[in-house]
Amino acid sequence: MTKYGDISKSASDLLNNDYCFDRKFKLKTKTANGVEFTVENVMGSKGVAGKLTTKCSPMDGIKVEKAGVKTDGRLFGEFKLTNAVKGAEFTLKAEDGAGKAPAGNFAVNYSTGSVNLDANVDVVNGPTIYGAGTFGYDNFTLGGEVKYNTDFDGEGSASVQDYNGAVAYSGRDFTASLTTKKKASSYSLAYHHSVNASTTVATQFDFSASAAKTLTVGGIYKWDSQTKFQGKFDSNGVASANWIQVLRPQVKLISSAQVNAKDFSGDSHKFGMSLILG
Repeated sequence: MTKYGDISKSASDLLNNDYCFDRKFKLKTKTANGVEFTVENVMGSKGVAGKLTTKCSPMDGIKVEKAGVKTDGRLFGEFKLTNAVKGAEFTLKAEDGAGKAPAGNFAVNYSTGSVNLDANVDVVNGPTIYGAGTFGYDNFTLGGEVKYNTDFDGEGSASVQDYNGAVAYSGRDFTASLTTKKKASSYSLAYHHSVNASTTVATQFDFSASAAKTLTVGGIYKWDSQTKFQGKFDSNGVASANWIQVLRPQVKLISSAQVNAKDFSGDSHKFGMSLILG
């Protein structure tokens, strides 16, 4: 059953994933016993930042989804327990270091054929409790979420920080969804359609009574097994494009460009490249 956070994921991923307007390098390796290592470096306007991440399954039912360190000295980890209770998955996330406040989160996901429930606790701030759930019937999915700050730490006042809802319909080759954000004060209408084996399109319309409305339309076209073209355009006049090329097995190059059609003479245009090995 679809998680609440994944209700509009297919459209969001197509419109946002793989676009890179910095210079990025990623190297993935895997040892003989299944331990994965990933090295990432990003050169942006503020310099170079990088991180080293590992992923492994030390024993049955226990997974280290990621554990590593960033170049600024920040340590992070995400650990999962999958076989303690049938249908349930437990996740622990933690971060610390680099002169920043620590972060910690404990989450539980429970899924059956037609119901998916999520609950997590921010053990550092508040603590803040989050709950979400989805229910599926036929081709429809209904869901809701709520976030509550208990204020046990005495930093503010106990209050409901957010609440939202969502509804989605899935057909044989498309998905349409309506979700709310920011205490149901804004809305997002998304549509994802697999036109054929080589072409997929998506659109997302964000609107609210107090903010500007934004419509984004995009798609991806698979030229052949090694080449993809991806593009999107929004109502603010910003056009973005990706060329995704598999140079050889386990070597991928992504070139990204973004143009502000409302300000051709300005300096808001962007270009980036991402090289992925492994």
